[in-house]
Amino acid sequence: METIKTDVLVVGAGPAGSTAAAEAARCGLSVILIERRSKVGEPVQCAEFVPRPIFQEIEISSDAISSSVSKMVTYLPSGKGFSIRANGCILNRDVFDRELAEKAKEEGVDLLLNTSFVGFEEDGVILRGIDQYKVDVKIIIAADGPLSTVGREIGNRNREFVSAIQYSLPLTERFDQTEIYFNRKIYGGYGWLFPKGDIANVGVGVKINSHSKVFLRRILDWFVERLKDDGKVRSQILSKTSGLIPVSGILQEMYFKNILFVGDACGMTHSITGQGICQAVIGGKIAGRVAAKHLKFGTSLSEYKREWMSIFGEEHERARRRRRILESRWDELEFILPECWIGFRDYYR
Repeated sequence: METIKTDVLVVGAGPAGSTAAAEAARCGLSVILIERRSKVGEPVQCAEFVPRPIFQEIEISSDAISSSVSKMVTYLPSGKGFSIRANGCILNRDVFDRELAEKAKEEGVDLLLNTSFVGFEEDGVILRGIDQYKVDVKIIIAADGPLSTVGREIGNRNREFVSAIQYSLPLTERFDQTEIYFNRKIYGGYGWLFPKGDIANVGVGVKINSHSKVFLRRILDWFVERLKDDGKVRSQILSKTSGLIPVSGILQEMYFKNILFVGDACGMTHSITGQGICQAVIGGKIAGRVAAKHLKFGTSLSEYKREWMSIFGEEHERARRRRRILESRWDELEFILPECWIGFRDYYR
């Protein structure tokens, strides 16, 4: 079996993985970035909203932005709406992911498509592309999604998920706000309407339990009918997508031996909103930088967890606690939402 060598192996070419790879290469390390799919960014499994602060972390081209939004409207089960300022944009997520991967390649990263992580051997990591081969690697950055193969191999993985399903539908008219809908039918999650010019991402996220998978498509169809009755969308389904969102909070072991977990593989998504792109990008930057400091100067990998938690730890712990309340008191949804959803001041108290 052929053996190749590299300082860093990054598993997964999403925002977290591509950013981590680029940062490690920028710091002078040799980096291999692998992606199991044939194209980076496809299929899109994301509602595609990002808040404006992400522009402070990375450059996003106009091609990667579908539309801008200025506020978020939250609808309670009773139908009453509450609006807050929420500046951000709706991405063309496939373009966004490809651009990040291209930037990594520009930094000298070796990107391997159609290549999967298979497992560990005592003296290396096994990958499978056209052929199977071994990699002699010093640091592994696991950015391979909510059901991380790397995490599964060592028993370090997410435990709780929201299952999300989404249609792309034509809008009846353009608007510049995101809309969030809570209803007891959408257990442990919510419905969303995110505009992308003349079309919109319309989806629901439901906490996985013994029944949710069976009824997920039915819940989305019910939600679409509601939006049609409100005169907001048309019935033509342009595309469909689905995916899992980890909501159990950050992994206790953000790093293990020579492995750093980042993005969805680390549970970096917000336990209430499900948003995770900004956290993943910043996490990737930190992971790549700490990997370089570790190999060059002997800096402890614990610096990775310390730095990320100093930025996001408090908010992620708050979200985790709010999710426990939300699920345990779901029958009181209208009453408890002000303390369990980011669109209300009480959430932050």
